[in-house]
Amino acid sequence: MEKVRLEDIAKLHFASNIQLSPDNKHAVYVETKSNHSSNKYENDLFLFDMKTKTSKQLTFNGKNSYYIWDDNETLLLITTREKEDRPRPLEEKTTIYRLSINGGEAQPAFTLHNNVTSIKKIKEGLYACTILVDWNRLDPKKVDKKVALEEQDYHIFEEVPFWGNGRGFVSGKRNALFVYEEKNESLLRITEKYTNVSSYSIHGDEILYISRTYQDVISVKSELTSYNLKTKKKTKIVKGNMLRIDDASFVKGGIVFAGSDLKPWGSNQLSDLYFYDSKKKKYELVYKNEEYAIGDTPMSDVFYGGGKSFFSVDGVLYFLAMKHYHNTVYQFANDYKIKKVVEFTGAMNGFDTDGKQFLFIGNKPNDLNVLYHYQNKKLTKCKVFNEEFTKKKYIAKCEYVPFKNKDGYKIDGWVLKPKDYSSKKKYPGLLEIHGGPRAAYSDVFFHEMQTFASEGYFVFFCNPRGSEGYGNEFADLRGKYGTIDYQDLMDFTDHVLKKYPNINPNKLGTLGGSYGGFMCNWIEGHTDRFKAIASQRSVSNWVADFGASEIGITFDSNEMAATPWTDMQKMWDQSPLKYACYGKTPILFIHSLEDYNCPLDQGLEMFSAMKYFHVPSKMVLFEKENHSLSRTGLPKHRIRRLKEMHDWFELYIKKGGKR
Repeated sequence: MEKVRLEDIAKLHFASNIQLSPDNKHAVYVETKSNHSSNKYENDLFLFDMKTKTSKQLTFNGKNSYYIWDDNETLLLITTREKEDRPRPLEEKTTIYRLSINGGEAQPAFTLHNNVTSIKKIKEGLYACTILVDWNRLDPKKVDKKVALEEQDYHIFEEVPFWGNGRGFVSGKRNALFVYEEKNESLLRITEKYTNVSSYSIHGDEILYISRTYQDVISVKSELTSYNLKTKKKTKIVKGNMLRIDDASFVKGGIVFAGSDLKPWGSNQLSDLYFYDSKKKKYELVYKNEEYAIGDTPMSDVFYGGGKSFFSVDGVLYFLAMKHYHNTVYQFANDYKIKKVVEFTGAMNGFDTDGKQFLFIGNKPNDLNVLYHYQNKKLTKCKVFNEEFTKKKYIAKCEYVPFKNKDGYKIDGWVLKPKDYSSKKKYPGLLEIHGGPRAAYSDVFFHEMQTFASEGYFVFFCNPRGSEGYGNEFADLRGKYGTIDYQDLMDFTDHVLKKYPNINPNKLGTLGGSYGGFMCNWIEGHTDRFKAIASQRSVSNWVADFGASEIGITFDSNEMAATPWTDMQKMWDQSPLKYACYGKTPILFIHSLEDYNCPLDQGLEMFSAMKYFHVPSKMVLFEKENHSLSRTGLPKHRIRRLKEMHDWFELYIKKGGKR
C-alpha cells in the first residue's frame, strides 16, 4: 500500500450542498477539486437521478459553487462566467444565470448592481436575496472617480467587530435582506440600516429571518422576525435582547427555532428548541436540550463546503445534530420529541429529504466522501468520490481507546498505528489537539493525521473536557482554560503510552490549531515531556486578544469568565504567555496574515517570548489565508503547511535536533 502523502490533499475530490428538485426526481450537488497549477479550487455541479441513482456532470468551468432550484428542470446560479460578469473598479455587480438540467449552456437571467450573497425563490419571478451593503463606500456616481479610488487605501471603522475572518473589514457593513422582482427589475429592502441577517427561509408569503441589529458593539443575542409580502408588515417573534437564535423554520401551526437564553452555561450553550404559535402569537420552550449539538459535524479536513442542515418538509422539522462524536439526521414533530430518522455512523456534511427518503454526503469511520441514499432503513452508496485513493493508500484505522479521567468522566480517544507497523519496533508519537474548544474529533478520515501515520508516527487524539457533543457540563471551560482540559490531555497521553508500549515516550510531539494552538502554547510552559510542538493559529494572551480578535468581546469574555476590567489577572492566569518563561521545547508557529479569529499578534507574542528565552522556534506566515487555512486554504498553501510541520517533527523528534 502506498503512503498518504502531503500533496494528496490537492488530489482529493470533495462533495457538498446536495439539494433535491421541487418534484424530488433529481438532486444536484457541488463537487470540488484542486487545480494545482492555478493554486485554486474548481467547483462544478452534478445532477443525480433519483430513479437510476446515477450522476452526470452539469457544469465544466469550475465556477459554480452556489445554486438554487428555480423549477423542476432549471437551476439559478450565482457565478462569473464571462468577462463582462466581473464588476469594474468601484462597481458592484452580480449576474444570475439559468441552467437547464437537460443540457445546454447556462444563460444570463438577470443582473443586480449589488454584491448579492444569497438568493432564494419565493414564487415565479420573485426572489428574496441578501446583499452586502457598505455604508462607508463612496458612491462613484456622486464623487470623482480618482477620489473614490484613493479612498480604498483607507479603512475607517466605528464598530466592533471591525474585521471578520475571511471577510476583511466589516465595520459599517451589513448583510441586508431584499426582495427582487425580475419582471420590473425592482429591489425592495426589507431590513434596516443596522440590521445584519444571518439566515432566512420562505413559506408562502412569509419570509422568516434571523438577524442582529446593533451599533458600536455586536450582541451575542439575536432576533427572529417574520415579514409578510402581502401586507409588507414585520412581526418581531423574538426581540434582540432575549435569546441567541441559531436556526429557524416554518412548521405546522407556527415556527420552530433553535436558540438559547445562555443560562446557566454562557454564550456557547447548547441550543434548545422553541415553538412559536402563529395563532397565539407567542413562543415557548418545548425541548430543553442537554445532549444534541444541533448543526454540528465532527472535525475533518476532507469536507469542503456545507449544505442544508435545519429545515421542514410538510410541516415537520428535520435537522442535523452531533451526539458524542458522530452526527446524523433527527426529526422534531408535533409531539416535541427528538427522533433519529437516519441510522448512520460517521460524519454528515449536509442533507436533503422529501420526508421519506434522505440524500446526504457522509464519511463513515476511516472513509472519505460518499453520496448516500437512505430510505426504509436501507442505506445505499450512490457515489464514492475518492475510490481509487482509498484502494491504493495505507489508511490507518482508528483504534478506539477511551478512558475514565480522575473526575469520573469518560474521555473518547483514538490511536492510528504507523504504516508497516511492527510489534518489535519503537515509534515516535504525536498528540493532536482539536480546535474550538467546543468541537470534537471522530473516527472519520483525517488527511493530516494519515500523513503522519504514513511517515512512521503513532498518532493519538481525544475529546477532552471542553469538547462538544457530550453536554453543557462537559463542555464548560469558562474560567478554567489550561486546567481540567490540560489534565485530560496529559492523562490521555499516559493512557495511550501504557496501552501502546511501542510508542517511544522520549520521542513525543504535539500539534493543534486555534484552541489546539492555545493548548500547544500552554503545554510549552507547563511540561517538557514533548520533544517538539507545532502551534497553529493560536492564542497566547487573552488580555490582548480581547481587543484585537473578531470574537474577542463575545467569545473571550465568556470563556475567560472575565474582561480586562473585571479581572485582568484571571485572564492573564489563563494566558500561555504568562508561562513562556518556563518553555524549553522547540516550537513551530504557523499563522495566516488574514486570520482575524486568532490575530497575528497572538502568534508573534509567543514567538518573541520563545526567542527572548532562547528556545528553538520558528514562525511561518501565510499570505492570503485566514483562520481556515487547514480546511479551505489554497491547495499549495495546505501542502506547505503540512510540510513545515513534518520537517519540524523530523528534525526535533526523529533526528534529535541535529540538522
